[in-house]
Amino acid sequence: MEKKHYIIIGAGIIGSSIAREISLRGLGKVTVLEKEGKLGMHASGRNSGVVHSGINQKPGSIKAELCLKGNQLLKQFCRKHKVRVEEVGTLVISNSDEDDKILEQLMSRGKKIGVRGLKIINSEELKRREPEVVGRKALLSPSGAIVDSVGFLEAVVKDAKKHGAEFIMDAKVTGIRGNSVKTRKGIFEADHIINCAGLYSDKIAHVMGAGRGIRIVPFRGEYMEVENLDIRSMVYQAPDLNFPFLKVHLTKTVDGKVLAGPTATLALGREAYRKGINPVEFIGMASSVNFLRLLFGKSFRKLVAENVKVTVSKKAFLKEIRRISPSVKRGDLKKHPPGIRAQPVNRKGELVNDMLVEFTDDVTHILNAVSPGLTASLSFAEYVVDRIEGK
Repeated sequence: MEKKHYIIIGAGIIGSSIAREISLRGLGKVTVLEKEGKLGMHASGRNSGVVHSGINQKPGSIKAELCLKGNQLLKQFCRKHKVRVEEVGTLVISNSDEDDKILEQLMSRGKKIGVRGLKIINSEELKRREPEVVGRKALLSPSGAIVDSVGFLEAVVKDAKKHGAEFIMDAKVTGIRGNSVKTRKGIFEADHIINCAGLYSDKIAHVMGAGRGIRIVPFRGEYMEVENLDIRSMVYQAPDLNFPFLKVHLTKTVDGKVLAGPTATLALGREAYRKGINPVEFIGMASSVNFLRLLFGKSFRKLVAENVKVTVSKKAFLKEIRRISPSVKRGDLKKHPPGIRAQPVNRKGELVNDMLVEFTDDVTHILNAVSPGLTASLSFAEYVVDRIEGK
């Protein structure tokens, strides 16, 4: 294969992993353009560091395959590069007959995908594992883990640089014409452009005549740090399998904190971390067919209303946490930086759940690599570069 100059837009964990993979294979020169001045300013650094086992993924989906493989690749990479990672396991608790059915569905999904060690445990074993958690039973997935997500990103970037990739910070893309990419740091000529712009991936794609049926709708995820609570793993409520969002859950972090969250509230701007509004972005989003059809769905409006309540009310957030651990008090909660999920929506108003990539001979658009994007990042990079190579 002829060596080319690859320009990657975005140095989040997806863009950086792809840069590393291309460099490892020696396919050509790699230049990564990042609009921020430091790494991990958005989704790759604003998360709870969860390494998913794969139980929430739909069998047969690209996400399921890449999550399972990515879980192992991430752990291996982190151990080799001395990034903090702990295999603490995932627990999904049940407190109703309906929850019991969801646990059985998750176990069935997980087994079909190939997740190892899954089992339903009773309340006594749950109490031994997590003394401050209440549930009549739980699904245990031992391969769930936690990682220093920023440390992981930095290590991937370091390894990519070691193999020849160049990262240019403060290089916001301001225009693209053909294979010329204009930035604040000058114009770059590419043989192949890879769009990993996350929250702006649809806008980059649209400029280049791709991704026409997709709009990114940003969802802000609020977190709380919970003090005076001993959580040893990751503890989830039984999810609504109709949506890609998980309910508020508790996660031990590698630095010993306990995080509760995230919620999933419509953000009024692609980087509206402080609950403000970006009028231009909001009007552009709200006037799209994709967004209007999304809001038309009754169940989705209910989901949004519930999450808005949890987001604006500390009392409501506490109520969600107490579904898992009733001993938590209002005074135990401390604000933690929120994140924003770049959720693609198609023209039917449907949330795109599987990985979504558009490939052409000289451009690749990563239109959906959200959760479990961190978990799947290294395997996703292999998948993308295999396709670029024509394998």
